[in-house]
This record gives sequence, structure tokens and C-alpha cells, in this order.
Amino acid sequence: MPHHRGATLTLLAGLSIIVASEALLWIDVAARQATPGAASAEQPTSPPPSALGALAHWVAQDMTSLCWAGYLLALDGAMALWARRRRDLQLCPIRTRPNRFVAVCLISILSWCYFDWINFAFMDAWRYQGLPPNPIQRYVGYFVAFAAITPGMLLAAHAYQHWGLRRVRTGSFRLPLAVQIAIVLLGAAFAAYPFFARDPIANLTLWLGMLLVLDPLNHWLGGPSVIGDWQAGRWGRTLALMAGGATSGLLWEFWNYWAAAKWTYRLPFLGAFENYRYFEMPWLGFLGFLPFAIESWAMFNTALILMQRAGLRIAEPLPNNDCVL
Repeated sequence: MPHHRGATLTLLAGLSIIVASEALLWIDVAARQATPGAASAEQPTSPPPSALGALAHWVAQDMTSLCWAGYLLALDGAMALWARRRRDLQLCPIRTRPNRFVAVCLISILSWCYFDWINFAFMDAWRYQGLPPNPIQRYVGYFVAFAAITPGMLLAAHAYQHWGLRRVRTGSFRLPLAVQIAIVLLGAAFAAYPFFARDPIANLTLWLGMLLVLDPLNHWLGGPSVIGDWQAGRWGRTLALMAGGATSGLLWEFWNYWAAAKWTYRLPFLGAFENYRYFEMPWLGFLGFLPFAIESWAMFNTALILMQRAGLRIAEPLPNNDCVL
């Protein structure tokens, strides 16, 4: 099976990037005497004079892009090894559908730029701290990190789907067209709410708005959709997407916490519950990763449908309704 060559090497390369980055991060944390949770202005920022210290500080500033790239490599290697064991090429979306993977990386950048724009222009629910002063380093880091967001969640979801969740099925049913239209209208209201609220409380609708608008549209246009899955009695892909979002969120927040360049949250509408956190993320806010993964999948599918309608059939189609990516 030629698509599975180098699977072990890919897995080890991804894990090695993550482990090496963690080790160098701890060297930098010790040198900076960094205090997680403190404002960036309160943190020492000058790297120590040694070459190892300079490398460690560079890694600490690029922890997100390094670990997320390693995460994608590790997922690809793990799925390729599993596919070789099961003799199922569809378990390897990066290797069997490379154009689709490139497309999801590029669309991921656009999707996160949309969310960042809403946040920084209207909500101020999360902030970036300690960004590298070098613009090339900073923008390369943006590119790699933003490109890994949607693929990270969808690759994990793809793995969960093929590791058992695709078997979660019930009888089919029909969701009335009037209900589907109502879902789109509700989604439009949710998507518009941040522009009027201008407050972090808009997080309550941000991770649902585009999902509720786009998923029914994808279904009407004949593309993959969770509404189509539900009506056919297929629940695995929805559960897999939520599991992929949760898994990625747990890892992302862990890798973020001690990094020199990081993000923090401001969610005062949670009241006292804002103080109960998984690293920087309040636990209640962590629930947003579940719909966020489905929303990102819906946005990706919409972009592919629009490109296909425009005659740009660059991405391979999904081979079946069990696949996520």
C-alpha cells in the first residue's frame, strides 16, 4: 500500500517535534521565570545569552505553530499505520486526498481570520500576548497556526469516525423544510449578534451562527452536512466532529499555557465560573470547542461547494458519508 510508506517515520517526526518543543519551552520558562496567567507586561522577555537559550526562546514564541504542525504529522502517521493494519486507504485523508488537505489548510486561515476580525473589532473575548517583534517570524507563525486549526479538528474527527463512531446509527427521519429555514434564520441572528452586542457575551452565539446558516445550505446544495447525516440516521460524524474539537482544544490549551507568545481569555459574563479554568480556558468556555469543530467543517464544505460551482474542482470528493476529510 504505497500511500502508507513512511507512516512510522511521520508519526515519530510529529511526536518528536512536540516533545522537543516542550523540552525547549521548559528551558525558556525556567530562564524567564515565567508565571502562567500573568500579563505579558509582567513577564521577563529577554532570552538568555546562550545559543540554547536563544533557541529555547524562539520555540517558546512559536510554540503554537510548532506543536500544531507536529500534531498534524502525528495524526497522519497514526492514521496511516491504522490504515495499513486495516487495509483501508480511506483512513488516510492527507495521503489519498492531498488536494483536499491543502484546501482545508487554506480555508482554515480564512475562517480564523473571520473569527479574529469579529473578536478584535467587536468582542475582545481573547487576546494575544508576547507576540514575536520580528514581523516575518510573527506572520509565518500566524500562517502555520491558522492553517492547522480546521485540519487539526477534522483529522482527529476523521480518526474517531473510523475508529468506531461511524457505527452510531438510528432510523432515518425527515426534518421539515420549514424547520430547516427556521434554523438558517436563527443562525443569521446568531451570526449578526456579535456586531450589535460588542461584548464577550457574543461568544455564546459566535460558534453556532455560521454553522446554523451554512449547514442547511450545504444540504440543499447536495454537499456533506450534519442535517443530511441526521435525517439519514447517521450520528457518528457529528459525534466525531465534537470529539475532534474537544481533543484538539485540550491539547491546544495545554501547549498554549506556558508559551511566550500565547492567547488569554476575557469572559466576564461567566461570573465566578470564569475562575474555574483548564489552563487559560474557563471550563464553561471550553464547551465552545464542540460546535466550533462542526462549524469549521460546515464553512469548509461551503467553500468547496462554491469553488465547484465556479468550476474549480481542485479538491477530491469524499469517497463516502463516513469520511470527515
